[in-house]
Amino acid sequence: MKLSIRRHKTCCRKFFYLWNCGFLPLVLCAFSCSGSADRLEQNGSAVEDVLEAYYAGRIEEAAAGLEAVLESGGGDASAKRQLVVVYRELGNYPGMIKLLEELVDSGSEENSLELFEAYYLSGWLDRAAAFRERAEDAVRYSTSRDRADFLFFSAMLCADRGDEEEAIEQFRESLALEKYRPIGWFTLGRLLEKNSPREAENCYRSAITQDSAFTQALYPLGRTLAARKAWIQAEDILGRAARRFPEDREIAAAFSEAQAHAGSRETADPVRRRITANPPKTAPVKTSEEGFIRIGLAEGRELVSVKSGGAFSLRSEESGIVYRGRAREQIWIARNGSRMDIQNADNAVIVRSGEPLVLEYGDPSDTSIVAGLVAGSPGINRVYRGKLEFRPSRNGITVVNIIGMEEYLYGVVPSEMPSVWPEEALKAQAIAARSYGLAQLGQFSGRGFDLYGTPRSMAYYGAGSETKAATQAVDDTRGVILKGGGEPLKAYFSANHGGYSEDSRTMWGYDAYMEAVPDIMLPERTEYLSPDKLDAWIREAPESFSSVSRFYYSSSYRWEKWVAAGEIRRRLREGVVSEDPGEIQRIVSRGRGISGRIYELEAAGSEKSVFVKGDAIWAAMGALRSSLFTIAYKFDGGGNVEYVIFRGAGHGHGIGLDQHGAAGMASAGYSAEEILRHYYPRAELGHF
Repeated sequence: MKLSIRRHKTCCRKFFYLWNCGFLPLVLCAFSCSGSADRLEQNGSAVEDVLEAYYAGRIEEAAAGLEAVLESGGGDASAKRQLVVVYRELGNYPGMIKLLEELVDSGSEENSLELFEAYYLSGWLDRAAAFRERAEDAVRYSTSRDRADFLFFSAMLCADRGDEEEAIEQFRESLALEKYRPIGWFTLGRLLEKNSPREAENCYRSAITQDSAFTQALYPLGRTLAARKAWIQAEDILGRAARRFPEDREIAAAFSEAQAHAGSRETADPVRRRITANPPKTAPVKTSEEGFIRIGLAEGRELVSVKSGGAFSLRSEESGIVYRGRAREQIWIARNGSRMDIQNADNAVIVRSGEPLVLEYGDPSDTSIVAGLVAGSPGINRVYRGKLEFRPSRNGITVVNIIGMEEYLYGVVPSEMPSVWPEEALKAQAIAARSYGLAQLGQFSGRGFDLYGTPRSMAYYGAGSETKAATQAVDDTRGVILKGGGEPLKAYFSANHGGYSEDSRTMWGYDAYMEAVPDIMLPERTEYLSPDKLDAWIREAPESFSSVSRFYYSSSYRWEKWVAAGEIRRRLREGVVSEDPGEIQRIVSRGRGISGRIYELEAAGSEKSVFVKGDAIWAAMGALRSSLFTIAYKFDGGGNVEYVIFRGAGHGHGIGLDQHGAAGMASAGYSAEEILRHYYPRAELGHF
């Protein structure tokens, strides 16, 4: 299929290029009116220049090119739609509104909803109110998503104009059609808080559940909990709010009040508690000595607890066995300066060591229960096969699981993919994970392990997460890997690529044999989509294997996130960038790949511009789901950016295997091999 498309592309490159960009009608019209081949070529060249500028991140240049086309008289509705999208990203709402008004006045009623939204977002509330009825007529027989959007913006308009009863009614209607909308639940909660506090509480919870980074809902949620004297819950929520907004005195006072009312509670370190459960036995897997890998479970811990499943020993490389323990014995490993103390149930020190210690069993079927690994949730217990190593340092204790690759995958596959998904998808996941793990071995050797036991490498929650189906998928594919250049492939995978994956060279700057590929139900892009077609593709959510209802989350395939401008500023100031742009004025893409993913972003502020690259974009912009998104703004009454609105597609980096798409393909009868060959077209299947 690809070869035939590319031959056709070679013969008809200009035709398909202009058609795909939405400019062919523009060019043909100019040609027929003037009869001039020079005019045709001039407009075609302008189209290419605009797209090159837009995807290269020269947004202002793209806008100027489109303006020139329109001023020359060669433009039509398609050119205006291009400029609408570019103006929106640049924050030029007056210019965008003027173009939308021209389109609507010319009979293009399909632009009415966007014009209504633009009036509201720009702060032109009177115009929005006057236009609302016409926008409602335009979506009367449209999709449920369009109707939900109209009702949402109408509700926001009513709320801003003080018509609270109508706003509440329309929010409820909108959220019944489109449940995933954190900003909608939050705003509805604010309207209900005075007269219906319990319903408001549920709304705030919905906002936070749908978007854990929606921090502006924390304080009002804590406030409603305090109002009904649910002090323990209020203390927890208000504590989170106080940590996120340390400068807010009102939140600090509310937190102090909740603490005082919550009274004395169990404050003992949960890691110090006795573990009552007994570690289970597992079926051991024979692994050669060179087949063991080292998984970093935690770093910088002050205290870790282990309950043994069988008789064990603690051994150091220099001193040999330093302690022998019995089955079901619980010990505590506590940092002591740059050393560590091994303590028993009576808090007595049984071993003090400045070097790493390995806990190992004589019976390979024995496991360990470990507490204290999860930062922020020290009471969580996890079960692990194999050996455990404890490495002391002045920064705390590092915990390492030494285990065979296949046993490691027993814990990875069900942590990365639901075990109820189709067998062939689980097999594809097992092969991809095995390949990735082998390719990454030793990456963190300077920290004392090969791979992290978190999604930073791959999610791994130990033997407690193992399932029969996932274990069978690992066993059925034992030793099978993907290769690139004869070596194990870094077979990247993510939850959902939104319908189109991206090339690793574009996003990360190096070749990992990862090509940009569409979902198998969607067409390959022989050229870039024009800005308005990319915008429509994200909004319309085309049907694909990535959106099969049983195997995906709707908010992973398409999503919308309103992030307060102040939150973005805080994240830039305190996060990986550590630069303060001042008051956020606009957010602009400075480079997109063929899928539309942004690989560099500019946050322009009142003080300076801050640039963010790669996967850091997600965190810096407010914990987004991916970097495949368009940008819009909500302005306050003074013309300042109040919110940045991201409408996006996909969940994760979008490179390599799409887990949701793999499940969809498997449900349609595709084999694991076919799934892998689709997502990794340059790789080879083999054995290690």
